[in-house]
Parts: sequence; C-alpha cells; structure tokens
Amino acid sequence: MPSSSSTPASKGTLTKTKNLPPSQQPVDPSTVASTQDWSPLEEAKPLVPISPLSTPLARAARHVQPLALAALFAARWHALVRDPVATLAGELLPAAVVLQTAWVVVGVPVAGSQGKQQEKEKGEKEKEKEGVNTALLSLLLTTLVTPLLHLSLILFGAPFLTHTSHTALCASVLAVLALFPLFYVRGVDGPSWRALASFAAPLDETFGGLVGTLVGGWLGAVPIPLDWDPPAAAPAPAPPQAVAQPEEKKKKHKNYRGFVAGVFSGIAKCQVGHPFDTLKVRLQTTDTTRFRGPLHCLTTTLRNEGITGLYKGATPPLVGWMFMDSVMLGSLSMYRRIVSERLFPHYRDPDPPKPGQANPHTSVPLPWYGHGIAGIMAGATVSFVAAPVEHIKARLQVQYAAKKADRLYSGPIDCIRKVYKHHGVRGIYRGLSATLLFRSFFFFWWGSYDIFSRWMRKHTNLSAPAINFWAGGLSAQVFWVMSYPSDVVKQRIMTDPLGGGLNDGARKFPRWIDAARAVYRESGAIGYWRGFVPCFLRAFPANAMALVAFEAVMRTLPE
Repeated sequence: MPSSSSTPASKGTLTKTKNLPPSQQPVDPSTVASTQDWSPLEEAKPLVPISPLSTPLARAARHVQPLALAALFAARWHALVRDPVATLAGELLPAAVVLQTAWVVVGVPVAGSQGKQQEKEKGEKEKEKEGVNTALLSLLLTTLVTPLLHLSLILFGAPFLTHTSHTALCASVLAVLALFPLFYVRGVDGPSWRALASFAAPLDETFGGLVGTLVGGWLGAVPIPLDWDPPAAAPAPAPPQAVAQPEEKKKKHKNYRGFVAGVFSGIAKCQVGHPFDTLKVRLQTTDTTRFRGPLHCLTTTLRNEGITGLYKGATPPLVGWMFMDSVMLGSLSMYRRIVSERLFPHYRDPDPPKPGQANPHTSVPLPWYGHGIAGIMAGATVSFVAAPVEHIKARLQVQYAAKKADRLYSGPIDCIRKVYKHHGVRGIYRGLSATLLFRSFFFFWWGSYDIFSRWMRKHTNLSAPAINFWAGGLSAQVFWVMSYPSDVVKQRIMTDPLGGGLNDGARKFPRWIDAARAVYRESGAIGYWRGFVPCFLRAFPANAMALVAFEAVMRTLPE
C-alpha cells in the first residue's frame, strides 16, 4: 500500500539527514531553517496528568476549596475595595494560604509519589507528615518566585513607581493560588516546568488552576479604571504678566521631557510586545502545515527554542523603537500644530478638558479627522526609521533553527552586514513602500484616540493618565483591526528571499500586489487575518506598559 511504502522512506530520509553536518542539512528557502530541527521525532515527552486522591476527605476538599475561596473574597469585597492593602495582607492572603495548604495536603499527591508502590504501603500519619513538610517547602518556593511575578505584572501594565504594595500583594495572591499547588505536585523538575511554561501540560487539577487564575486575572483587570492619579484641583488664577515667562519656559521643558519619555516608552513597548510580535510574524509568514494557530505556535516555539525564541530579533526594535517613538510623538505634535494653523485655524474645542484632565498631547484644537491627518503625516515620517528596523527584525524572527550555526544570520549586525553587502541600501529598505501604506492607517489610530479621549473627558472624571491609558489601548486596537491585512502583506514582502549572493532562495514578490495575491491564493480572505489574535492581545498590554513608562519618566524628570 502507498502509506506503508512511504513511511519507511520518510524514516530513512530522517535518519540520513540527521547525520549530515549543519552546512548540508536540508533548508527551507523561505524561512532559512533546517527542516531537521522540526522533526516530530524530537517532540518532548508529554507530562502525565495529576490524579486527585480518592479518599472521601479528598473528594470533599475538591469541592469545598473553590467555594470557600469564592465565598471568602465575596464576603470581604467591600472591605477589599475600601482598603485593599490592609484587607489582603491581614485577612485574604493568610486565609488563602490556609485553604490552599489544607487542599493540597488532603486532596492531591505529593511530588514524585504517583504510581510508586512504596507510597501505598505508607501509613496515614507518615503520609500526612510528608504532605505538611512538602507544603511548607512549596510555600517557601512560592515566596521566592513571587518577586518575578511582581515584575511580570509591571510588564503588563501595573504601576512601576507607585502602588508597590498593591502590586506585591496581588502577585502574592496569584502565586498562592496558581504556583503553590504546582510546586507541591511537580516539585522542581525541569522538564515538567518547561512543559507548564509552554502550555503543553495536561489540564489537570493544578494546571487548570494556573490557567483559570491567569484567565480570571486578565478578565478581571480589563474593567479596572487605572485612575492612579486623582484629578488635580484647578490652580488659582494669576495675573497674565506674572505667568507669561514661566509658562514659556515650562513649555520648553515639556518638549525635552516628552522626547526622553518617548525613548523609555519604546523600550517598554519592546519588552512587553516583542513575544506577541514574534508569534504574529511567524503566523503571518507560514501556512497551517507548520503552525495550526497562535497557541500551537507559542508552545512549539517554547518547546524547540525556549523563551529566548520569543525574543528573536528583539535587538533591532529595542534600539529602533526608542527612536521610533520619539520621532513619532515628536513629529505628531509638530504636524498637529501645522494642521491646526493651516487647515483649521478657526476651530474651537466643543468639549474642553475638565480640571485635572488636561492632556499635553492633545492640547492642539483639532477635530478628530484633523488628528487623523496629522497621524498619517507622522506615520510617513517614522516609516523611514521603522522600515529597516522591521525588515531586519522580521528576517531574524523567521529563522526557526534552534542552533545559531544552522541560521543564515547570527544576529542583527550580521544580518545588516550581509544584506548591505549583496543588496546595498535598497536591500536594507526592502518593504519601505509597504511600510508607508501600513502606517497610513495611523489616521484611524490617532483619530479614534481623540474620539475616545473626548468621550471620556465628557462622561467620566478620570484623570489624564487614566484617559491616556484607556484611549491609547482602545485606539491601538482600532488601528490594528483596520490595518492588519496590509501588515500581513508587508511581512510577506520583508521575509521574501532577497536572492543574489545571499543564497537564501529565489525572490517571489517583486511587487506589493504579488504578495497580496499570494496570501489570497494560499488561504483565501482569511489569510489576511492569520496571526491576528496575538497581535490583538499584544496591543493593550504593550501600549499600557508604554504609557506607564512614559508617565513615570515624565513625573521623574525635572520641570
């Protein structure tokens, strides 16, 4: 039969290619990756699910524990809202530790005990003593990793310089609910934790708790009004002569502070958003034979390349976004003034900001479409910085080989050197026209940003930082919904083989329309939205962290 004859041949091919040196391994010309790196023979051994204990007490604890936790937080909800630090530190956190400890000791097996005969022969007192000791050790490990969880919360938008006790207690509660049971049943086994980190573990009692905690924490954080700074009282009126000169000086200082804050905004955006961006680019530039979807792309990348695989190509945007954010914000402010003076000289804001809601970035009187026009101009300006950064980043991101020796480019400098050597400046700026088209959709970003800001100023009492956060996150998602198909085409062009002396394959997309047609031919209309989920999920936390960094630096620098 055909299937039986093809199977030995494919195994023989894998055996032969596996023994070849890296330089002779078969290579995918479109991704510059060794095909051997992705052999199914190298898949990690799956974890065995943790089975709960079958005693009557364990079965009862399995149902009582989640109900008790929910009832505890529900009963103290008003106190938690009124005084979160005291309520969490003095009541909820200690109670959660007690409930979790009782549940793991009576309800789930100790790490390394499943399937062992000697465990069945132990007495009840000995098992109970071992369970308590393991629980205490697991609590110690949970305490040690809580600072790392604290840093993760900061990366996803928690305040950096303020409300540290709130964030620390939040991290402690999440660690007790999600990580403590995993330490108890999995110990510190490296392969087990790699499988957990790549979401390749079975959805048992403990791992299900981790997933539920993450999902619940994400959904619970969405409606929180990040109003860390209450509206300031309106300043007392002063004679115009007394404030004319200081206001001029303050405006100059604001420009300086905004430029420096924009640099830190770019750094923060790269740290939070780059893993999502890697998944997006990989999904955009491959078909379903390599990655079935975002979760499969994430787990496969972590399993084969580790966490560093998500940060491939991070150096170009880390350096580039510092300049890109500064250029974009600086040019946007300049173009707003030009558009206001030349196109809308008589426009007056119908909804001026309330005291405490003044926003230095939207102080220029313009209609929403005026901000959109300024956004198009700023997008065109920053494209000349963004195009080479995104081009080099994309080429590094689609190198799937786990070993550096098997990759065409060893890093960003090597990539720039090789591309420039064989294709010059034109090769470095490959995809510039596609980048200009993509960033013309800044019209929707900054136009919707003004619409959201106006609505919040009119219908809420949120402070300027809170309005910036919500309007920035929502408008970024509007931008991606409108621009995503053009970004898919742009990534295809930027990862297309350049040919020539690079020996990376034959060029397939000499024009933008050729790449657009290829996407449609391969996957239909749905192909223009491949990879949209990680992109959409990235938009809010990346912009939130960028805002946190921006506001923190603005408050820290001298006037």
